Amino acid sequence: MEYRYRKNKKLRFKKKSLAILFLIIAIIIAFVFWITNREGPYEKYYQYDENNKKIGEVQHYQKENEQFFISMYYPKTNIKELNKIINDCWNDYIKDQKANKDSKDILYMDYSIDQVYKQYVNLKFSMNRYNEDDKLVAQSNKLFCYDTKNEKVLTVNDVLRKNYKISLANINGIDNINQENDNLEIKKDKVVIYTNDKLKEKVEIKYEENKDLIRLANKNIPSNAPLDVKTPTPLPKIDQNKKMIAFTLDDGPHKTNTLRVVEMFEKYNGRATFFQLGKNVQAYPDIVKTVYEHGFEIASHSWDHPDLRKLDTNAVNKQIVDTQNAIFSITGDEPSLIRPPFGAYNDNVKTVVKNNGMQIALWTVDTLDWKLKDANKIKDAIVNNAYDGAVVLIHDIHNFTVDGLEMALAELANKGYQFVTLSTLGEYKELKTVLR
Repeated sequence: MEYRYRKNKKLRFKKKSLAILFLIIAIIIAFVFWITNREGPYEKYYQYDENNKKIGEVQHYQKENEQFFISMYYPKTNIKELNKIINDCWNDYIKDQKANKDSKDILYMDYSIDQVYKQYVNLKFSMNRYNEDDKLVAQSNKLFCYDTKNEKVLTVNDVLRKNYKISLANINGIDNINQENDNLEIKKDKVVIYTNDKLKEKVEIKYEENKDLIRLANKNIPSNAPLDVKTPTPLPKIDQNKKMIAFTLDDGPHKTNTLRVVEMFEKYNGRATFFQLGKNVQAYPDIVKTVYEHGFEIASHSWDHPDLRKLDTNAVNKQIVDTQNAIFSITGDEPSLIRPPFGAYNDNVKTVVKNNGMQIALWTVDTLDWKLKDANKIKDAIVNNAYDGAVVLIHDIHNFTVDGLEMALAELANKGYQFVTLSTLGEYKELKTVLR
């Protein structure tokens, strides 16, 4: 009896051992099959360039269906917002691809990434589409530079001053670059800007030779941009279903009134646009900086309020450039808008303004505050003429105007108005009679 028990026990052990052995063999066969399949027709699409990935971890997305075989290599960094942009890039690329009825195509992406001066991350995606015969049928690139300090993708407008086309007119290809172009790389000694998405034609601008044109604020990069400016307070969220109005204040900054106006608008979570004179900007730099850091729009009103129509081209340009330089040296930013003194301009003024990358900005409601000189009358002039989409002209250099504005804001807020900058208003309303 005991012998039979031991014999059955050995038999059961052998069966278990065989079962385990068969399971191991099955796993090995499955693994070999996976390796063989993986390194079969798509072997080369499981490879990437290891030499151009200076930061982050290499991530791989692979998928196969009836339409495509997809192999995407992309980086994961320690920057949350940048990772979101990266994921959107390759996901959008896949979504944009349409299936080929005659071929199961292959979508393959590799990338290069590096970081300059700890602030700028250059990232380039190379996206290729092949047919079943491994023939390249489409190729595209996506290049951008992410500013980790300001948390955004840089455009030409963030890198170069607005008059770059005039100052760099001798560089081939400069006319093909627009301010919103983001196909650029920040290098240690220069910025490289590509003129199109194919990345075959480029313009290189060295910092040292073009210091006056560089907007980048980094201690390692030659530039006149200040390094101590805080990022402006974000603009309030706009409710498109509510009325909005833009107040524009000319002739400042004023030594006391301007900051009082800032506090008044902030009371209602509002903003405004200050058209400032260059000579006053130079006189009150701390006020200008505070206005900018609080998220208000700063625009140009010339240097010292001449009738620009009576000046020659060089004199008009000097009025504009000197004011731009004064504002830039304080804020690291420069106005996109200029209001000519008296609202007076001619074709010559328009040309000079355009060459400096700016627009002329007028108004729709003139309170004549300088003439009324009475707070209550100015308040009535504002409230009685207000409407959704209005652009109001006042002057923050007058105490009576600021007093009248304070009363007007209270009444307009009760009527449901939002107080916005002129540029913000232009995003929601037609301003053909205002912006020229």
